Amino acid sequence: MTDMTTDSTTRQLQSEPPMVPEAFSVQDAPSANWLVRHIVESRRYADHVRAWAALEIRRAERDEQFFLQRYGGQLEEWVRAEIGARGGNRRSIRLPAGTIGFRRERPHLLIHDTNELLGWCRTNLPDALVVEINAMGVDAAKLRQFQSENCAHARASESLSKSVLERHVRDTGECPNGAEIACGEKFFVK
Repeated sequence: MTDMTTDSTTRQLQSEPPMVPEAFSVQDAPSANWLVRHIVESRRYADHVRAWAALEIRRAERDEQFFLQRYGGQLEEWVRAEIGARGGNRRSIRLPAGTIGFRRERPHLLIHDTNELLGWCRTNLPDALVVEINAMGVDAAKLRQFQSENCAHARASESLSKSVLERHVRDTGECPNGAEIACGEKFFVK
């Protein structure tokens, strides 16, 4: 005699259709009930599997973070030493469980002082400025018709478009005040 759970699991893993009595058709209340029961059970099982999978994903992510925080520095040091011992020409090391190494990062902008960078952009790169204005009531109506200085009670917040800034740095090579160009390598485990 075979275990129904094992048969069900094997069938599900193989994506075979469920077992249905031969010559089944919906003809009356009991046959309709049989079908509805299996549909509801299938949905309930799918919900159960999704919940279980979500818990397992969270557990695996917590485990990954623990290992990286606790031992990631040691692993990174070992990889650097191992790459050096192998002549330094490689960027990664393959192990039976996966690959570890370093990837070159594209140069990117690191912002250190937002206020200083905002000031620099006001003078040198106004295209990088993003201004959001919130207004209510009469000021909202005025704002639709007039420029922002006509709306005394409008609130504005100023931020930066990092993509415009990075394009400027890439095109000109100029690094704005309040930021620096960072490049290097990033440690990876896959």
